Amino acid sequence: MSAQLEFCLYKLFEIVGVVAVSGIFIVSAFLGKEIKNTLIYSFRKVFLSLVVFKFLYVLNLEKETISSLEGIQALVFLNIFSKLLVIYALVFSVLCKEKLKDFLSKTSLWINAALIFIVLLIFEKIKGQKIPVFLHSQTSASSLYIFSEVLIAVGILVLIYMSFTNFYFKQTKSFKVFVLAFAVGEIVLALFKRKGVLFSEAIQNGAMLYLFVAIFLVIAMQRVRFLHSLAKFSTEVLKERLDIQKSFELLVEFIYEAYSKTFPRICFYYQEEDGDYKLIVSRDESTQDDFEDIDIEIKIDQKVTQITQISVFTINEFESMLECKALKNKISQVYQSVVYVPVHRYNRLVGFLICYTKIKDFKMTDELKDGLTIFMNFSQALLSQIERIEKIRNLSTEDELTGLYNRRYFIKELILESIAADRYKNKFCVAFFDMDNLKLLNDFYGHSVGDKAIRMIGRIIRDNTRKTDIPARLGGDEFAVIFKNCSKDAIEDRIKNIKELIEKESELQLPKKIRVSCGVAVYPDDTTSLDELLKIADMRMYDEKLKSKGGDFDAERQ
Repeated sequence: MSAQLEFCLYKLFEIVGVVAVSGIFIVSAFLGKEIKNTLIYSFRKVFLSLVVFKFLYVLNLEKETISSLEGIQALVFLNIFSKLLVIYALVFSVLCKEKLKDFLSKTSLWINAALIFIVLLIFEKIKGQKIPVFLHSQTSASSLYIFSEVLIAVGILVLIYMSFTNFYFKQTKSFKVFVLAFAVGEIVLALFKRKGVLFSEAIQNGAMLYLFVAIFLVIAMQRVRFLHSLAKFSTEVLKERLDIQKSFELLVEFIYEAYSKTFPRICFYYQEEDGDYKLIVSRDESTQDDFEDIDIEIKIDQKVTQITQISVFTINEFESMLECKALKNKISQVYQSVVYVPVHRYNRLVGFLICYTKIKDFKMTDELKDGLTIFMNFSQALLSQIERIEKIRNLSTEDELTGLYNRRYFIKELILESIAADRYKNKFCVAFFDMDNLKLLNDFYGHSVGDKAIRMIGRIIRDNTRKTDIPARLGGDEFAVIFKNCSKDAIEDRIKNIKELIEKESELQLPKKIRVSCGVAVYPDDTTSLDELLKIADMRMYDEKLKSKGGDFDAERQ
């Protein structure tokens, strides 16, 4: 290969390195939140100076860089210093304590400015005087060069070790590829000396470009997945049939897709009527669920219900806060920490998300906290939406005064029950209830007393029918019940009990004792026409009303 071609290729590889380093710096500086839980976020603390060093290196490249050792000592110094900066930025981004990281984040601009000033000063001095440094055969220069290479080798070995043991390295394959490629480049340079410079720079700058492209694609894919999940989630939220189970399945799936590398297990608990919290959704990295069943219920410490912010606990602290024999001593065998995300409604804890992580002494990043805050806010908005939908649904199917079903829902269920009866050869009964002399009660004691009587009758009818039956208020003082899958004889005692309870409770709660009249029609024994069925029940109810002659209240009025 000619010297000219070799130099052109070398410079091309270095330009690729400049593009890659500049790209990583721009991505880490402007898209920091999207990559704050990855190692590359720490790079922006030193990449400003690294960009300057790389650009300075390419700007001063000459043919002698490849063909001769004379006059290139300053460039070699820049190259080695840049490698040390890349390697140990990665190392210390993992090994540094949080306080030191905070210190570096606050002072990174001044550190970069100082590094650039010092390097430029030394670079100009070496370049101007052509002091033989690093690659010359003099003992001091050779020793300094060897020492620098040893530092680079040690740093690469540490990175290789961490790439297979450290959590943040393990979750990002691109960093493994980058570290291994960088190590291969150093091995080539150590084996072939100056003859291997071209290949070494090709490999290492190519690795840098690969890292930049990988980071950019990861961010782009995160954005695409986020928008896709959000669009899917929003579509489901707008559906009227959205319920608690379906809503949180979608929302937990949305969070799990975004943070499964950090939280390999995510569970959501929702409060039951008895006050315990039931697991309704869980997502796990494994296909088998070794910890929790979907029917499991737990009790939590009263102090935890007062926590309104996202909090991090060790696994032992978390176990001490809950009462569940099925969970205790199991989760601690796999996980180290949990993130607790409370969901409150009307200042009451109605549910909570538990995010399990295998990281010991886990620290929340801003990016994770923002994502979980979205979950918390969306959960509260979801519950409000579900509550509104439920109210709208109730308004369309329930009577406002009594809470029973209204006429529209009653007729709909009557049609469906007749279809089921025809198909399975069953019987069902329709019972009409009518309060005696509601008008007189309103005239004598006011409409508030009349409404109280209607509510009392509705409550008694509802409490003395099965969950499968359909009690309804048809209007005014008229009530009806569809007794499913039964004959007239089977409900006689129940109707008699309803009448007696109404008389007894009205005597205690109202100014005057009241009665109700009832008529029953049986499908298909009386008729197979629904219109006729309703007329028969209504007619039998009026027959009974005439026999009672208005009841005690009417008699006293006369």
